[in-house]
Amino acid sequence: MEIRTLSSIPSSMPFNDMLETFFDEHKVDEDIECYQLVFCPYGRGTSFDDLKALNFQSRVVILNIIDSIIDVDDNTAIDELVKFCQDYSEQNFIVYHPHLNLQRELDLKGIKVSNLYLDTIAPTNLTESYKRCEKTKITNRWISFNCDKKFHRVMTISYLLSKEYSKNGDFTFDMKCSLLVPPDKYKNLSPIPSRLKSDFAKGFEKFKSNDFNLLDIPPFNQDEIKVVRNYNIDLLSAYERVGVEIITGTMFFEQTPVLSEKEMQSVYAQNFPIYINGVGMAREMKKFFGIDIFDDIVDHSYDEIEDHFERLAAAIDLNQHLLDGSTNIKELWMDNQKRFEDNCDKMDSMIYDKVYQKTFNHGKIKQALKHFEVSFEE
Repeated sequence: MEIRTLSSIPSSMPFNDMLETFFDEHKVDEDIECYQLVFCPYGRGTSFDDLKALNFQSRVVILNIIDSIIDVDDNTAIDELVKFCQDYSEQNFIVYHPHLNLQRELDLKGIKVSNLYLDTIAPTNLTESYKRCEKTKITNRWISFNCDKKFHRVMTISYLLSKEYSKNGDFTFDMKCSLLVPPDKYKNLSPIPSRLKSDFAKGFEKFKSNDFNLLDIPPFNQDEIKVVRNYNIDLLSAYERVGVEIITGTMFFEQTPVLSEKEMQSVYAQNFPIYINGVGMAREMKKFFGIDIFDDIVDHSYDEIEDHFERLAAAIDLNQHLLDGSTNIKELWMDNQKRFEDNCDKMDSMIYDKVYQKTFNHGKIKQALKHFEVSFEE
């Protein structure tokens, strides 16, 4: 079974090897085309136009996509994916991707795509190991890493700057980076609720005037350094004195979350997590990785709020006790140290334990093949 690589980011995002190991060990009763790619609609990786040029010959096609499936304006390209499948109705597509529960987007739209099967798999090719953060002199400060000025990151920091919580926070921003996408290009951008407008406006004025302190950490460039090495070399020392992290994910104005290294490295940093991501990030972290997200300490009831700005504000306001300096974070962290260690153990299994990964990922391939009635030897 030939597995073709259409595009990649070799330095920082190695491909999962689950397709190779599966088809080496299982005989399948029909030809299946398998491709792995970095999806990108504007030249860096593979686009739908590139896929259309492949002239598919097999009944079943597997696409192992290492990055987000987006349109030119950084929205989840669910409509484009549906159209692509409709244009190739003779093929059945199995698509692996980092969007956790992307099927939810289709369900919310009431769209049925009979020739599309969506799932997320565990990473297997990390060549370096995340170091577990050894906490030293934990303070009541929180931390948030932001490698670029995406709109939801600007709005998150703006909201924090409008509150007193911001004086207890340490964060990064690449202030030289321009906004990647103008706000009016986001498909799912909801209006800012009236009750929140003044807070966002006040905080944004502080943001524009650079009225805050930034951690002196070099911006991450995935073309030059691997994500794990970036964590181990540039981020770990900053993590050592905090116990709470606001994790601003890759995408935000979506009905489903996108998984990246940010969520995984927070587990190894052993922080109480507050997720700024698409709807359901907290839910999916529990479901996919099986980790403890400290629901008894962090109020994750924001997680299912559909209005994006309300979800952003709630994630912060509901956890004021962790952000405003009123809670003894060191004592709270020490009381829960065993839970943090257990989370690291679970994450180790998911991304480093070859036996566990094989069982997990091969099970997902089998489910997908059975969905399209492909026979194979067990």
